[in-house]
Amino acid sequence: MQKGKKDFRDLLVVVIGIAGMICFFYALSGVHPLRIAEIDLPKNEILIKADSVLQSWQYQTQSFYPVATFESETGFLDTLQKKTGKKNLDELLRRSDIISGLPLFTWRINEVYSEEIENELTLELRLDTKGNVVAFSTNRSLILKQRPFNREAIQHVYENEIKNYSRLLEDSLITGLLDVQHLNGQAQNRSSRNVLPDQLRIFSDTPGSELFAEQLIWKHTDFYLDRSVWKNFELSRDSVQLVDETNIRYAKAFLSMTDPQTEISASLTLELLPAGSLMGLSYNLRPQLETADEELSDILESVALFLILVFVIWLFFIFYMRIKARAIDTRPAMIVAVLAGFAVPAFWILQFLNSFDFLLQVVDISQILNGMLFIGVMGAISAVAFFVLTAVSDSITRQYWPEKLRSWDLIRNGLFINKPIGWAIVNAIGIGGLLAGVTGLFLSVIPTAYISAGTELLSDQYFLPSIANLLITVMTVLLVIVSIYLIIGNQFKALLSKDYIILVLSAVLFGLMDVLPFNIEPDILNRGMRSAVGLLLGYFYLRYDFLTVVLGFFVYLNFLTTSKGWVINSSPDANTFYLFLLVLAFVAILGVYFVLKGSERKELPEYVPTYIEDQAKEQRVKQELSIARAVQHTFLPSKIQSLPGIDMAGICIPAQETGGDYYDMISLGEERVAIAIGDVSGKGIRAAFYMTFIKGVLHSLSALILSPVELLNQLNRLFNENATRGTFISMIYGIFEAKKRTFTFARAGHNPMLLVKNDASSEWIKPKGLGIGMAKGDNFIQCIEEAELKLKEGDVLILYTDGITEMLDAGGRFYGEERLKELVKNIRKSSSEQIMKSIVSDVNEFKGLAKQHDDMTLVIIKADASANQ
Repeated sequence: MQKGKKDFRDLLVVVIGIAGMICFFYALSGVHPLRIAEIDLPKNEILIKADSVLQSWQYQTQSFYPVATFESETGFLDTLQKKTGKKNLDELLRRSDIISGLPLFTWRINEVYSEEIENELTLELRLDTKGNVVAFSTNRSLILKQRPFNREAIQHVYENEIKNYSRLLEDSLITGLLDVQHLNGQAQNRSSRNVLPDQLRIFSDTPGSELFAEQLIWKHTDFYLDRSVWKNFELSRDSVQLVDETNIRYAKAFLSMTDPQTEISASLTLELLPAGSLMGLSYNLRPQLETADEELSDILESVALFLILVFVIWLFFIFYMRIKARAIDTRPAMIVAVLAGFAVPAFWILQFLNSFDFLLQVVDISQILNGMLFIGVMGAISAVAFFVLTAVSDSITRQYWPEKLRSWDLIRNGLFINKPIGWAIVNAIGIGGLLAGVTGLFLSVIPTAYISAGTELLSDQYFLPSIANLLITVMTVLLVIVSIYLIIGNQFKALLSKDYIILVLSAVLFGLMDVLPFNIEPDILNRGMRSAVGLLLGYFYLRYDFLTVVLGFFVYLNFLTTSKGWVINSSPDANTFYLFLLVLAFVAILGVYFVLKGSERKELPEYVPTYIEDQAKEQRVKQELSIARAVQHTFLPSKIQSLPGIDMAGICIPAQETGGDYYDMISLGEERVAIAIGDVSGKGIRAAFYMTFIKGVLHSLSALILSPVELLNQLNRLFNENATRGTFISMIYGIFEAKKRTFTFARAGHNPMLLVKNDASSEWIKPKGLGIGMAKGDNFIQCIEEAELKLKEGDVLILYTDGITEMLDAGGRFYGEERLKELVKNIRKSSSEQIMKSIVSDVNEFKGLAKQHDDMTLVIIKADASANQ
């Protein structure tokens, strides 16, 4: 029953998604401002047309490299949408002949001089979509270099003004006008101006010549207007202006027109050189949107940047902490990092290749190599960033909500043909269509919301724009979904234990961050639409898993990014839309096939990351070590036997969970006790095992063998029979008789004992001896001797392991025997318990922040008449 309900919900999402796609296409076809654009000539023909125009104007373009970009009158179109409504744009164009002929969409062709780029020798020509001239500009450096003239324009202006006009006179006229045009040498100017008839000295200060000169300028103006799109408009002549700039003299002509019905106006400015060339043609369409108060938008953008900075710092901190805790699965993160290391620079390379020929022409080869190096470095940085992002998101999600990675884990295991993956794909397409439908519905329902008329075609920016679009959307999807949901959302959900926090975070972050490649105006409505999309994505993340949301957002983003490919008639971006449709259809077929033919969820194995298995193993080892430590602690004396006139204390502090140091006090009657202290070579579990073996042997033999030497000899024999080669034990074993205050002992290669007498004199007691396990049979017995030590009242005997005297501080210095001796002398009057605590405290103080590398064991024996009385 539950499965049936789930299948019904999934199918419902798909049906709503299909309806959303229809709504999206229907809405955009009626409200998108670029729907009125018609591109009659493709880019390559526009470039040919531009070169033809410039040559007809006699500009030298052989060493120039053209770059064409499709642009729109964004401000003007946005104003019309705001004033008349986005749906009335078509009607307004049909109603007004003036508006319908305006160059609302143009090709901007930049011609850059390839040999002297440092001089910024450039031409800019704007053509409408039919190839008519709309605007033109060049800079002063090019005018000074080429000294341009236009013979056809001079003929048009002067042929009917001069009697007996001839080619010879025309050549002389051009020479004179060029000298008038370039103000570099007064003598030359004076002589050249004498060539001109008095009535044609258009820049002279002779009274009465202004009217005639202005007429010549208007004839010059008409020549260029007749060869542009502006010939179709009734323009009124406003004024002319004569300008002397640095080394250049030219005239400005101002024209304008106004449509009284719509109050739309256009103003033109032409900059005309005396020798017939056009230096500039610019225009301005009115009305234009006034700059709105963007204070709130600026504040929100600053908040967004601050949050991004905080997130990046927090992300690397979390990454460090989880790496330190070994809670990171590096294998999938490494795969994503490698892919990102190639994918992120790829769209830069596609952008680079889009103008590669241009760069070879106008940029030094070293600059190109530096650019390639920059792309490589950015690729490495991107790889690191995606490695950190993937690793942290995987770790956090597996800790707090591992179910969200279920489908992703199946893909990682190579299990593609299964129903969960199929439903993830099918649901994702439905989610993408639903989000697109919400966007279309938003634009249709909210009357004040409109799409900005900016073009920014992918084909103008990238080589293979279809591939570039897919790369960009994939990277955007991963950054947004992984950051907002897998990291931030899951972390806050775990912190607050509330699922709805993901909905709130998603809506707020989408509203703050500009994560959608779709600009709706005004800004407040744009943020509202993004918040609605974020809220829905958050809901789908709660309902489905990570893979479904990623694919759904990918589908949605491609609906947005490829919209200019079908909204614009004959769009250069059409291939990006067609490729997306092919990808969408292919993925949909795969999804349906997986649903019909794939394995059921219950038949699929669970994926457990390596680091989780390692953590489980480590946890088991820690538990086992904890048990071993507790067991080993029970092997040490639980209480010290009371002997008349003797005060004893002992302690063992292992460097790890378990250790190889050992001390013991074995009762041999009311007034006798066997005392042992030993140190097994090595540390950890192995040393603890041999320590346990030694304890068992000592407890078995101590009551049977009263001679310390013989006991150690038997211990050495048994140890050699059972221990691995290379392991040995240093030990002191002896029997203390309380009545006589004598300690009969033997030393098997252990540290010397320290005797501090009541009068503060001291002695290191070190009879010969060999470590247990270092020799066999008679060789061992011949190297060890038995000794007897009689204590007097107030004497203190210290038995210790090398973990005391060989303790290292942060500077690598040893604690040392001398420091131990001086300390015991100063505290010899204290009880054995206090002496033991003082030694341990002093050793720890000496160690400071350095790590304890060896076990520490102490046994204190003090002859005290008052003790235990």
